[in-house]
Amino acid sequence: MVRRFSFTFPLALVLLLWFRPASAQDCTTTVLVSFYDQLTTAEIQTLSAGDIEARMSGAELSVLDASRKFSNRFLILLQVEGTAKSDKLEELVNTVSRQARTAPDGKPVAFGIFAQKSKFTKGFIDDPEKRNAAIGEIMEEEASLGKHVALWDALHEALAQFGPHQPGDTILLVGDPFDDSSHHSASEVEKEFVASGTRLFMMRRAHASRVDRDFMWNNHELEKTMLDRLTQETGGLLSEYVPSLIRFAWAGYMLEVKVPAQMNHPRKWKVQLRGTAKYTHRKTNFYYPAVLPPCSTRQQVSKQQQASR
Repeated sequence: MVRRFSFTFPLALVLLLWFRPASAQDCTTTVLVSFYDQLTTAEIQTLSAGDIEARMSGAELSVLDASRKFSNRFLILLQVEGTAKSDKLEELVNTVSRQARTAPDGKPVAFGIFAQKSKFTKGFIDDPEKRNAAIGEIMEEEASLGKHVALWDALHEALAQFGPHQPGDTILLVGDPFDDSSHHSASEVEKEFVASGTRLFMMRRAHASRVDRDFMWNNHELEKTMLDRLTQETGGLLSEYVPSLIRFAWAGYMLEVKVPAQMNHPRKWKVQLRGTAKYTHRKTNFYYPAVLPPCSTRQQVSKQQQASR
């Protein structure tokens, strides 16, 4: 006699849930977003996840968490061309390197300098004493970096220092919108930034150098346009050099956003305030990347956040 087996409804349901595709599981992505009051220029620090609305293609995305407790990786990239012939530039270089040396304890910071060539500390250092020593070694290489400026090469190499992306990765470029020596193009570097999800924050030098003189006959509109676009695309900031603005590197909220399970590439999105916060902060500047990073499981996000601490 042949026995026939049939599943009862409860057993069939359990098996269906057990073997459901991974794509049906909850899917989240993590991204750093900053909010500043337009009138006071002060960062808005009192928001919660419920105050923030995220949308993609018109559909609302659930903001699951908005945390100010994070420790993102930060790389300071400093142009040193012209320093030997300008006291003001030398003073600027000393100020920026001092800021890198004295960054808060526990903050993972890397440091690099460039002219025609680039030099970087090895990895991100959260111990101030070790960071100070590493930056001192890098600064000793200043005179050997050449007389030209390879801006796009330096940014390409700066991105490589991060390795696999972690939410909140940020580069501060202190330099000029000028390049006369790179092997990498501006468009190549733009694609690398957008693909990596790394935020670019630029502060322009404002003192005379060979670069400054070059602007008398070549305005370098390509570099200006590209750097302006890159800071906007990545959720960064473009300004003249203001020492206190370095705080922007660690500002903001680490958002955990629920996204479509099938999302496997960056997509455009929009962030705005909602409810009471929308009316309390009517004039707000928003800083967030133009595209939202691809989907990742909660476990992967958790590992990334832990790795950045």
